[in-house]
Amino acid sequence: MKPGYKETEVGVIPEEWEVTTLKAVCSEKLAYGINAPAEDYMPPLPNYIRITDITDDGKFSKSNMASVICTDADREKFRLKVNDIVLARTGASVGKSYLYSPDDGELVYAGFLIKSSIDPRLANSKYIFSALHTSRYWEWVATTSMRSGQPGINGNEYGNFVLALPSLPEQQKIAEALSDMDKLIASLEKLIAKKKAIKQGAMQELLTGKKRLPEFDGEWETLQIGKAGTFYGGLTGKSKNDFGHGKARYITFLNVLSNIIIDNKILERVEVSENESQNLVEKGDLLFNTSSETPEEVGMCAAVNENIENTYLNSFCFGYRLTSANQSPLFLSYYFNSSLGRQLMFSLAQGATRYNLSKANFAEVSITVPTLGEQQAIASILSDMDAEIEALEQKLAKCRQTKQGMMQQLLTGKIRLV
Repeated sequence: MKPGYKETEVGVIPEEWEVTTLKAVCSEKLAYGINAPAEDYMPPLPNYIRITDITDDGKFSKSNMASVICTDADREKFRLKVNDIVLARTGASVGKSYLYSPDDGELVYAGFLIKSSIDPRLANSKYIFSALHTSRYWEWVATTSMRSGQPGINGNEYGNFVLALPSLPEQQKIAEALSDMDKLIASLEKLIAKKKAIKQGAMQELLTGKKRLPEFDGEWETLQIGKAGTFYGGLTGKSKNDFGHGKARYITFLNVLSNIIIDNKILERVEVSENESQNLVEKGDLLFNTSSETPEEVGMCAAVNENIENTYLNSFCFGYRLTSANQSPLFLSYYFNSSLGRQLMFSLAQGATRYNLSKANFAEVSITVPTLGEQQAIASILSDMDAEIEALEQKLAKCRQTKQGMMQQLLTGKIRLV
């Protein structure tokens, strides 16, 4: 063991660091939230923070704001204050945590959350919050939450979570270093959101002809899906024993659902014999998912933009092969994934609990498209936007990975800032 360090139940840490528990650094007993239903967002009622309002990285999501009706006494009792951390105590979100920020406004916390009020004389709340996002913490959550039925962790168990605690000045420096990385991550997230919004606006204008590129001014033409190409199905007659091995590959449902262009790096293996009658996927094909649990996700489209040998399509999707060289598959993929295309697919979705797309109905659809040259120019602009967003997302992923590495080093004292 390196000089100046000691072995403890939380691992090897500096000799002057303490081993303590979450409840030991709190100013009061861990407390459960108010048992009250969520109401429609109605200022000036207090905002309600529930398990579902906490993101994976511990932020308060404002995408589905709710309010809560409560007495003045309960409003005061259950209102979050500076240095308060709430933890999810049940369900798939168990272990999630949120450190209150005044920037999020007044928040009353719900009954499936547990509040720990960090005593600033004993610990830095940002340091403690970071400790609740380490791999050691999540391993503890996985072990502690094991129950018969729904997983959960109660207040007493959370209070007994063991922490490695340096001096307050060192906690402060660690918190500041991680906070600087958080600011970089937040700025990248904001930039990515802005770029995505710009791309959505560009798609809306370019794919509908509301905005024309300077070098194009011709009239757009009507394209009937059934007359411009042919449909084919995915793999048939396969059992689970045929998948995971074999010389052939297949494109997964998620690959179609998640991409404008099929990602050839994540194809899966499947056994297909020479005498089988199956449909090979070719460059230029458009792939659509046949069904989904929501009508909004029916008919998501991905283009096959490269030559891929001996590759098939999963059985939950169908392919569409253009018979005319006057259409750009990439343009059409952007079109069907735009708000215009999503409205079209929504109108074609059939079902009650699960929604399906009929190829016969889809074949009757007509859309308005520009000439091939304009299609290619529009697709190139949107593709460049996607490449820029992807580069930013890769940078964001690296920053998050760097932060995890920093947490591992700083919160165990392997790297010292004092």
